[in-house]
Amino acid sequence: MAIDKTAEFIELYNRLEGAIREAYDIPRDVGAVAWLVRNERGFRAIRDDLNYCREVRNFLQHNERVDGEYAVVPSDAMLRSIKQTIERIENVAVALDLCVRTADIRSACMKDLVLPAMRDMWSGGYTHIPILEDGRVVGAFSENTLLSHVIKNGVVGFEDEDTFEVVQELLPLDQHDSERFAFVAADAPATEVAELFQRRLRKSQRLGMAFVTAHGKREERLLGILTAWDLAEFF
Repeated sequence: MAIDKTAEFIELYNRLEGAIREAYDIPRDVGAVAWLVRNERGFRAIRDDLNYCREVRNFLQHNERVDGEYAVVPSDAMLRSIKQTIERIENVAVALDLCVRTADIRSACMKDLVLPAMRDMWSGGYTHIPILEDGRVVGAFSENTLLSHVIKNGVVGFEDEDTFEVVQELLPLDQHDSERFAFVAADAPATEVAELFQRRLRKSQRLGMAFVTAHGKREERLLGILTAWDLAEFF
């Protein structure tokens, strides 16, 4: 029983190394698991587990069995951890898998009324509403937009008939003072998108939202949106 469990562990570990090399194009002379825990932030939460598995595997690889038995028998938790890691790597999540699809997004166009959209933001807990034109992102309305409107124009509220054209100059993505936006390809790995959010934070630039399009281009139709909350498991 112990021999079977240890043999399974070695087999799984070798499979894990192969999956990492294939997914990330790691050279043969570089330790695949060590590379993963050092470079991929999405696996930070299980870094200690993977490092422990690596140490056990190295011990088993360089030490002979005593009377036909392995000196170390991996636990069920170790086997489970490796299996789950293999599953994540072989079935890597991409931006389109995790995003909120366009059909489920509260969006608006320039001629839509502002107040109903703000009420929806309040009731739905939205922080941003993408402004679309022919399905393409031309701007975003957010709490930041509202604050900028008050400061720049001295206007506290909106009239019932006000459309987004009233704040048209504040909606372009490069006009948001305290946040930034990004476009990512539908097949971009979730770990890479999460790193994009973290890289902005390290520069003290909050990434409010990532817009998912076919190839990550601004002129393409919007497929969905991603926020930091959607990528929490990869931080």
